[in-house]
Amino acid sequence: MFRERASISRRVLILTMSVILVAAVFAAAATVWLVVETRKEQQTIAQLLSKGSPTVAKDVGTLPSELRWQLAFSILILLVLLVAAIVPVRTFRALLASQGSLREVKMLSWNILASMDHAVLTTNREGVITSINPRGHELLNVNSDCVGRPIADICKDEIRLDQISENVLRAGVASPDSDFNVARGNREHHFHVVCHLLTDADENVLGTVLHVRDVTDRAMMEERLRRMERFMGLGTFAAGLHHEIKNPLSALSLYVQLLEEQLEGYPDREVAENLAVLKTEVTRIGGVLETFRDFASVQDLNRSEADLAEIVDRTVRLIRPKAERQNVQVTVEPSDDELPHTSVDVAKLEQVLLNIVLNGLDVMPEGGKLTIRLSEAEGKSHVDIADTGPGIPQSIRSQVFDPYFTAKSEGSGMGLAISDKIIRQHGGQIDFETGPAGTVFRLSLPTETPHG
Repeated sequence: MFRERASISRRVLILTMSVILVAAVFAAAATVWLVVETRKEQQTIAQLLSKGSPTVAKDVGTLPSELRWQLAFSILILLVLLVAAIVPVRTFRALLASQGSLREVKMLSWNILASMDHAVLTTNREGVITSINPRGHELLNVNSDCVGRPIADICKDEIRLDQISENVLRAGVASPDSDFNVARGNREHHFHVVCHLLTDADENVLGTVLHVRDVTDRAMMEERLRRMERFMGLGTFAAGLHHEIKNPLSALSLYVQLLEEQLEGYPDREVAENLAVLKTEVTRIGGVLETFRDFASVQDLNRSEADLAEIVDRTVRLIRPKAERQNVQVTVEPSDDELPHTSVDVAKLEQVLLNIVLNGLDVMPEGGKLTIRLSEAEGKSHVDIADTGPGIPQSIRSQVFDPYFTAKSEGSGMGLAISDKIIRQHGGQIDFETGPAGTVFRLSLPTETPHG
């Protein structure tokens, strides 16, 4: 996480202090020996002087005075050595205590950064990474040896952290929030990046600190809310449209039928063809209105306890002939654990599964693989429907569940919109992940019937 700077280890400190103490002991011992020898010399000179011989006094001269000074200096040196031995010991203890405090602070910093759910990176003024927390390795998909390397080395085309850091250093202010979309496998991840200046206590710029968050789940929730808002608005619009057009359309259909009866046997073939076109178009408009009504109506579900695996098997048997004609391999992967029976409207749920499975077959006209997986997690039963088609283009992903939107040359565009509504009526949700390797639609249904 952090690049460790070279520091004196505990063993080296102990060895150094031991050498200093041994040297001090030897020096103190030598000084004590010198003091003892000086005292002996003083005693010897004192005995000679006590004899009172002028010759001896002349030979000794100032030697007694010099010996006294030598003794005083030796005692002073001994005191200095004692102090010199005490000071390093106290310094050594203080140094060990400060290293312990530093380790505690670093460990606390590590724990704080490691517990964050978003990536935190720091760089110096040259754009070299100086630290990164564990979440950063996971989100940015980088190894632990990235510390000490330029930040440009870990940047992908989708997330240019190096450019953001460079702009902040150049401008001297925090960057505006940036959002990036990154495709990983069949799932698109949304990242939110914020960059600030990194300064010391004196406000000197040391580098930058970048915060990277994965907001994929939040973006998915916002998309669900937008879909719900669109459904509410379109539902009201559809109900009003059905009411306003139904009566005139019924009258039109009646008069076309009367006109057809009145012109029965009329020799002009063109008139008969025109009447046939009118009847066909009136019928088609009626079908559109019924679809609008189905989408707008809030019908009670006909719930019953059902086995999702059996519903999936019935759907697979229904579409298998079409899949074989297209050379599509259909595989069902059952759950590792037995799924509990779920309270659902069987007919409507089969309608949802059939809509999604047929869409999967439509995107693989030249063959491929369709996989249906069953699983349970966190009180919900999941059905994943994965195809190996080309994926959904980025430009239309936000419109997939919109009513009357379709990327196919045929179809009403209401299949996924109605499927989304049915799953939400069950208290569940429907989402998808897509990429060049294919698309996965996930149906999530609560194992317990929601109240209300």
